[in-house]
Parts: sequence; C-alpha cells; structure tokens
Amino acid sequence: MKIVIASDHAGFELKGYLVTSLREKGFDVIDLGNSKYDGADDYPDYIKMVGEYISEHDNPKQHRGIVIGGSG
Repeated sequence: MKIVIASDHAGFELKGYLVTSLREKGFDVIDLGNSKYDGADDYPDYIKMVGEYISEHDNPKQHRGIVIGGSG
C-alpha cells in the first residue's frame, strides 16, 4: 500500500513528521508537497493533488491519502 500525503502551510511541520515516521515503519510514502514552507499555500489545491494522484493509478485501492491543513 502507498500513502500519498500533502499539506498546506498550517500542516507543513506535521506532514514532515508523519512522512518520516511512516517511512521508518516501512510504508511507501509519496509526498506531494509542499517541499518548503509557503504561507500562501491553499488547502484545496493539495486535496485535489492527492485525489487526482490516487484516482489516476491503475489500482487506486492500493493507495491511501492524507491531507493536512489548518481547517482540520
């Protein structure tokens, strides 16, 4: 199973922690960003990226998505 993860500025630090922790536990993690802190990041953009990534793969049931933002 692959875990696809992304966050806006509010979840940037938590995402970094989760990526590291999940990889240490042996999960295949695909980090869609952002790769650097940007206070102008918009949460809906990252929801769209994760959803599209999962739906565009041959077997979407083999993927799980995590999106972190300030609104929840």
